[in-house]
Amino acid sequence: MKQGITSVRPVQQILQTLLRRAIALILIVPAILILAFGPRSIDSPPKDKVVVDYWNEWSGHEGAAVHACIDDFNSTVGQEKGIYVRCLAASGVLQKTLIATAAGVPPDVAMLGDNDVPQFAARDALMPLDDLAAEHGITAAKFKKVFWDECHYDGHLYALATTGYDYALYLNTAKFRAAGLDPNKPPQTIAELDADAQKMDVIDPSGNISVAGYLPTEPGWAINETPIFFGGEWWDQEHQRFSFTDPRVIEAFTWVQSYSKRLGADAIAAFSSGAGNFDSPQNAFFAQKVAMEQQGSFLAAFIKERAPDLAGNWSAVAFPSSNPSLTDVTWCLGDVNVIPRGTRHPREAFEFIAYMTRQDVVEKLSNLQCKISPLAQVSEEFLTHHNNPFIRVFNRLAASPNAHGAPKVAIMPEVQEEMGNFMDRLKLLQVTPEAGLKQMQITLQAKYDAFMDEQRLRSQTQ
Repeated sequence: MKQGITSVRPVQQILQTLLRRAIALILIVPAILILAFGPRSIDSPPKDKVVVDYWNEWSGHEGAAVHACIDDFNSTVGQEKGIYVRCLAASGVLQKTLIATAAGVPPDVAMLGDNDVPQFAARDALMPLDDLAAEHGITAAKFKKVFWDECHYDGHLYALATTGYDYALYLNTAKFRAAGLDPNKPPQTIAELDADAQKMDVIDPSGNISVAGYLPTEPGWAINETPIFFGGEWWDQEHQRFSFTDPRVIEAFTWVQSYSKRLGADAIAAFSSGAGNFDSPQNAFFAQKVAMEQQGSFLAAFIKERAPDLAGNWSAVAFPSSNPSLTDVTWCLGDVNVIPRGTRHPREAFEFIAYMTRQDVVEKLSNLQCKISPLAQVSEEFLTHHNNPFIRVFNRLAASPNAHGAPKVAIMPEVQEEMGNFMDRLKLLQVTPEAGLKQMQITLQAKYDAFMDEQRLRSQTQ
């Protein structure tokens, strides 16, 4: 029996090696093509430098911004320490990084969303950064609490944020005034939001929506986090359990569904189908078809480019909560840099990551991308000359004790899929909040428990 096992091992090793080489080839060929024929020409890296490969998904003005920061690094810190960062921007970095890490050919640094950190860390696909951060003097004091917390999982630091964004309520101030409302006195509670929205609704005799004062589903990017504005959360971090049946969570999604009941599910669906893509002039807020919209700080850059008619006719304020004593509530997400497990140059990779957390670099990148700084210290220059004239609102919200980060759930893709299906049925009045949330509680808790059992078994057999 032992002889049989011994004879199989070399075959397994050969197969694993072949698999790794095949995956590496699959990943490297597109990289070469992008580097050679992409929108930005990249010189061959110097032969006397350690090359740090950096994968991210940034494109357009966001891609140009990060390339500017990389060029600065290569000509300063990189020149001094013998490091050259080579950037590969391509879609699907999340999946590519997971595959490459499993195959043993990961990039040196990858840019992820902070809500991706739990699933990567739970799969042991990331290198902990605690020691390297300590060596560079990077501590919790450097970051806004929400962004520092989002980079941790199971007691370890796995990422550092470079830029961030949080959500606030954008107002079309012209529509406020036309409806007899004062945009300088925005809604302070959910009830006031509903009342103001109805005053700005324009509905024709057939029930078609010409202008919506507010719609939770337009664009609905933060709709899954609605419970935080009702004092609840659907994930109990302390007990590692979902809490979809919490009364405050049910109240939140009952409110979301109230818009379908009041305006009509079909009318809202027809209205949404007529809206353009987020970055097009037909975007509902840009086209002034929606008077209030929940969105991130980055929206200001697109307003300037896509909706010049809105110039001087919009503002941003804190999104209201159900309880007037619950103030400055927001949901935050960040773009974070990680070092995948098995990288060839971890120390050189962290030199670049540390550079990307310098205040001057963070503020340059955040301003160019029209985002907030995840750092605790923010310069007056940054706030005064930011591309979003209401950046002080977003900065205040992110620093608030009521700023919430992405739940640390290791099966976030499954959560997003289940919640997407639930939201589709909820807004079409095909399910009650209570029934849909109860089913999600059962389904997702079972998936989470099975996933964690699988990870524990994997760690025991390694």
